[in-house]
Amino acid sequence: MARIDGRRAAIALTLLATLIVSAIYYAKSLARLDDRADANSELSFSDRLVAGGNSVIVNQEAATEADALIPRTETFRVRVGPRLRNAQALTSVYVESWYRYFLLPRRPAADARWIICYGCDTSELGKYVVRWHDTNGISIGRRE
Repeated sequence: MARIDGRRAAIALTLLATLIVSAIYYAKSLARLDDRADANSELSFSDRLVAGGNSVIVNQEAATEADALIPRTETFRVRVGPRLRNAQALTSVYVESWYRYFLLPRRPAADARWIICYGCDTSELGKYVVRWHDTNGISIGRRE
């Protein structure tokens, strides 16, 4: 009978310890979730819109301007060149594909009139009319 009481006591102590540890970790996880919610609520509209693109694009404003300037029924293309300043490590490799999905339902096309120039040589584009530009060498325009 003493063995059974000892087992019951061991089980009860194990359950009690599990409950205490669980309560502590539950409280800590709630605090972390609260911190994460606070950080998310501090994000600007542009940060929320661009999201993961912040590691690819150089300027959030260029993305929102492209979205505003290029009509939804038009095609576009992204040209990347050596004149880009303040580029991220992922910019030259992924900026074109990032814009492809960001600007949906617009579709990319090799002969598109709308061009997002990421440090490209605009003299190679023909009659390129700049509609927006920044100090990083990014411009958005249309070939006439």
